[in-house]
Amino acid sequence: MKKLVAPIVAAAMSLALAGWSTTPSRPAAHVGKKYTIDFIFTGYMYPYFAPMAQAVKQAAAYYPNLSIKIIAANNSGSEESSEIDEAVASGVNGIILNPVDGAVTSAAQQAMNDHIPVITIDRDVDSKSARIAFIGDNDVKLGEIQTQYALKYLAAKHIRTPWKVVILQGTLGSSTAIDRLRGEMNALRPYIRDHKVQLVLNQSANFATNTAEQVMSEFLAKDPHINLVLAGNDAMALGAITAIQDQHLPLGKTVFVAGADAQPQDLEDIIHGTQLDDVTHAPFVEAYWAVEAMANYLEYHITPPTHFKNGDVVIPMTLVTKANVSQIHAWGTPNVIPPLPYGKSSAHRVHL
Repeated sequence: MKKLVAPIVAAAMSLALAGWSTTPSRPAAHVGKKYTIDFIFTGYMYPYFAPMAQAVKQAAAYYPNLSIKIIAANNSGSEESSEIDEAVASGVNGIILNPVDGAVTSAAQQAMNDHIPVITIDRDVDSKSARIAFIGDNDVKLGEIQTQYALKYLAAKHIRTPWKVVILQGTLGSSTAIDRLRGEMNALRPYIRDHKVQLVLNQSANFATNTAEQVMSEFLAKDPHINLVLAGNDAMALGAITAIQDQHLPLGKTVFVAGADAQPQDLEDIIHGTQLDDVTHAPFVEAYWAVEAMANYLEYHITPPTHFKNGDVVIPMTLVTKANVSQIHAWGTPNVIPPLPYGKSSAHRVHL
């Protein structure tokens, strides 16, 4: 897994991009050569993924040689695998894939075996040979950032230990859920060892608000004594907040919720003190860079250089707290997309 230097979380992405040129230059296209690309993604069931489709449409305008079809897999791994198989059968030139879970790896591998390049975004497949590049955040680091801030906050507020901690995992089998849990546990383990933390619940809520609310409501009915909920995404954080409020627990005083994604409602909750922290990682940037990466590969056979370990291209992340939330846009989307950090690329303004 790629590495990310911790200080990057201190600055908002939108500020960090201010110095880049936004001239809409395009890589020189091979005259007359057209490429068909299928963008196959989890779908619109969760609002987090909608910016990906928006980004693909905007990025495609700078690459007229790419004809991109957007396909929603409706959060079904089997449906997504079928869509990949169909793309291969139809002879597409490339696939940009947002995997529902690791079960789609074999279909992605078959595409690669048939010389159809696959670029994964946000979630990865289980085998590095099943794609030429992965574009997304370092989910282990994200889990660490989210958790470390929350634990330091509890200590600063002199909340009595041991702190009772709940983890709400995402979709089981997805690389995002697996790695964020690993990061959360990396941060929690020393506190557990020193008897400062008790992990009272560690369960999947499938990245869904309703599921998270149900899981938390059932748990809190049996044991309302919690201090921190670490939600693998903001949708689950919203469900946890509702369940905690329904139990009339002291949210924002001795009970806190941390999330990830910079979902609009969660940013509002940070402003109002009902959510403690968040971490951005910009699905819009992930998808935009994926189009540029595919263009680089098809036009010039350019892949991530060797210093991008395992072909992982890591996007910036920002820790969001009450101190900087006013500087953060929904879903962490910046005003300007920075250039893909390799190959032929340039910065472009976002139009929403």
